[in-house]
Amino acid sequence: MRGSTTPPADRQELTAELTRVDRQLRELSDQWEEVEREIARKIGRRRELLARQEESAEDHTDEINRLQSDVFALRDRLNALRDAHLDFSALYRILQQARG
Repeated sequence: MRGSTTPPADRQELTAELTRVDRQLRELSDQWEEVEREIARKIGRRRELLARQEESAEDHTDEINRLQSDVFALRDRLNALRDAHLDFSALYRILQQARG
């Protein structure tokens, strides 16, 4: 009788699944970082336009509003990435424990 040992095929399947989930976690992290950079870039550009608008008679209201809208959308995307990352992190831990 084998007892509580996991058959090799099951262990290989878990290892493959761990590898897949790990790759997805890294991809989510990369996307997260890219979204954060994009938010910072748009906020910087918005601040720049606000400063220019205050210094001169230039009207950048439409672009400022568009940038703010973009930032809100990117923050929503960041929240979705965070939720997905938490889900995949939990799945990764469960798979590690099952393989362990």
